[in-house]
Amino acid sequence: MDNQKSDKQITAQLVKSNVSEFLVWEIAVTNSRRKKHYCKNARKALSFIFFLKKETGFPIEHDTFRHLTAIIRKQLASAAEKSTTEAQ
Repeated sequence: MDNQKSDKQITAQLVKSNVSEFLVWEIAVTNSRRKKHYCKNARKALSFIFFLKKETGFPIEHDTFRHLTAIIRKQLASAAEKSTTEAQ
């Protein structure tokens, strides 16, 4: 059972939506038949990944976590910079 759990990881990647021309985050578990989930932004994707980790016990792929947190940091910095320039 532990071997089965160790080969599965939670991943997220940007994919083109089949409903529109926008990109969405696809969250999936590798080597699993679980249904894929989609989120519109990085914050919701990261939140859902942690929910999925708690529900399944599968680890989060390291590169996925790094990539999502880097994007969120960049968005927060951009928003902070925008608000300071608007305040002036």
